Parts: sequence; C-alpha cells; structure tokens
Amino acid sequence: MSDGVPVAGIRQPDSETVTMSHAPPLPVAAHVVFAVWVLALVLSSALVPGRYEAMLQEDRFIEWWTVPLFGAAGFFALRGAWRDRRVFDALVGAFCIFVAGEEFSWGQRLLGFTPPAPFLEHNFQQELTLHNFADIFGQPKWVLVLALAGFGLLLPLVHRLPSGNRLLERIGATVPSATAAPWFAVAIILLVWYPLSFTGEWVEALAGGLFLAVLAPTPRRAAIAAAAGAVLAIALTAWSARGNASAEEMACARAEVEALVEDLAYGTAATLRLAGASAVHKRVFTSVREGYIDAAGLAEYTAVSCQADASAAERRRHIVDPWGTAYWVHVDRGADSIAVRVYSFGPNRRRDGTAATGAGDDIGVSVRLPTAF
Repeated sequence: MSDGVPVAGIRQPDSETVTMSHAPPLPVAAHVVFAVWVLALVLSSALVPGRYEAMLQEDRFIEWWTVPLFGAAGFFALRGAWRDRRVFDALVGAFCIFVAGEEFSWGQRLLGFTPPAPFLEHNFQQELTLHNFADIFGQPKWVLVLALAGFGLLLPLVHRLPSGNRLLERIGATVPSATAAPWFAVAIILLVWYPLSFTGEWVEALAGGLFLAVLAPTPRRAAIAAAAGAVLAIALTAWSARGNASAEEMACARAEVEALVEDLAYGTAATLRLAGASAVHKRVFTSVREGYIDAAGLAEYTAVSCQADASAAERRRHIVDPWGTAYWVHVDRGADSIAVRVYSFGPNRRRDGTAATGAGDDIGVSVRLPTAF
C-alpha cells in the first residue's frame, strides 16, 4: 500500500466521489475567465453601448447562458447531495435549479403560452416566475445578494471557527474555497452598486459561473459544462429569434396596439401623470397600476375583436398580446412635441428593436403630438 498498489477488496479513494466539506481552490483559469467577463462587459457598455444593451435584453445569449450555468451547478450539487446524504448541499442545488427555471420563465417565452391570471395580475413582469412577485419577495436582486453572501462569504467564515467545521458537516454543507470569496464579493458589490444599466443581467451569469465552479466535482467538468451551456445558449438565442404566428394573430396584435395608441393620444386613457412625464417606458398594465393610464379610458382597445382567440377576455384585461407577452408604452417628451409609441414584442416574444423604433417582428404604432396630450 505504501507504493500505491491497489489492495484487492478495498475501494480506493476517488477525488470525485469522496465526501468533501470544502471545495478545492479555484484554478487560475477560472480567475482569468471571471476577470475577463467583468472587464469585457464594463468596456462594452462604454465603447459600444447600443450593442451592450441589445445583448442584455431578454432571450439573448447572456440570459440564455445563465440558465445552463445555474442548471449545471444545481445538477452537480443535487447529485453529490443524494450520493452523500448532504441536506444543505441539496438546498443549494435546489436553489440553483430554481434560478435556472426562473431565468427562462419555466419555458413560457420559448413556448409562447399566456401565464395564469395570478401571474398576469401580480407579477410585475407578467411572466410565469415567482421571484417577480414584488409584494412577496421584494426586489429579486436582494435574494441573489443574500444567496451569494451566505454561500460564498459566510460559509467560509463559519468554516474557520473552532466548531464551525463540525457544524457544517452536521448540516451537510460543502464550503466554497476562500479563493472564490473575492469573486462572490465582486458580484455582491456590483448588484448593490448597480453602476451600469442591465448590471444585474450579466452579474447573474457571473453568479451562475461561480456556483458552477464551486459545485462541480472537478474544474474540468465545470469547464465542459460551461462550454456546453454556451453552445446551448447560442442555439436558444437563435431559436427565440424565430417567430411563428398566424395571420389572425398578427392582425389582432396590430389592431390592439393601434387601439391603445388611439386611446392614449386621442382618447381619455392618458392621465395627468402620463401627460406631465418627460419620459415613460413601461408595460401598459404596469402603467395602469402606477397611475399613468386610466383603464376606464381604454375604450377602443376593449372594443377590438380578434378571431380564434379563446383567451381574449382574460389576456386583454391584463393587456398582453396574443403570444402571452405584455404590451409596452413609450412616451418621450421633446422640446415641441411628444412621441407616443405602443408595441408588442411580436411572435418571437422578445424585443428586437428599441423602445422608440421597432425591428424584427416587433409590432408597434407611433404618433407624434405637437402639444401635451
């Protein structure tokens, strides 16, 4: 045995199957990847702001990559927790799977179905997600901040206490290496500070990479999972760009955005708050709840009749399009005029253009008024 010769009948240790309460240090390559990721996003926001904002929209590469990063991390954690009967690791794995599912709305935007009424009514993004129930969970970023702080910073500190390691073993917690702590701290600082628009979107991907790097059994498997996730993200980005709609659905969406613009620009739907705002860009239903739009004034919109739309009454009450996605309103006050635009993401259920101008299969109608409406 001293010469490393296997002894018959005795199972030899395996670095991937031995129960460990402390994850190995992050390899140098992981530090390089995380540094390049943060630097690249910060620089792109300054050098190519248009492209930066475009790639951070929903259903683009960064969001789709976040899904498999958290998904793979959750898989590795749950597999190890089941094998070694580690309860805390199972909870961490379940959290990662939950984040992955929430990131792509549990398939809603891929499949294009309308969420149940409670999600349309109380979810501020009107999606099939739980973390966007602001009345219950508050701002989603604080949940992620707490998870990053508890897992990436608190566990290593507890591990250093005299009785900390015994406690962590008792609850079945795998402790991240202290070498990962600086990156958990960076992610937390960026989420709290939020120095750039859409900071949370790319920090979520960074967080997914951190959980994967810590929870994967080896750095090699983490790298393979991340690379496979990137390929999947590219495929899902291409898939989500496609639109599949009937002529009736397209006609219905166009009729509804035209009616909404009519109600806002020439009817009684616009409130004094909307008329006096310098700029507004919100979901129409959110605008109703926040007092920018008077729902009682949406007479033209309510009167629209769409063929072959069994859910018309329910979705129209929550002002979503035939593909289950919210209608948006954009108001921009200039020196001598006000631009009003209402739009739908279209059949592919993602914004292809900007708030002021459409692109791809976005369906929108714009008017410019010479005075306040």
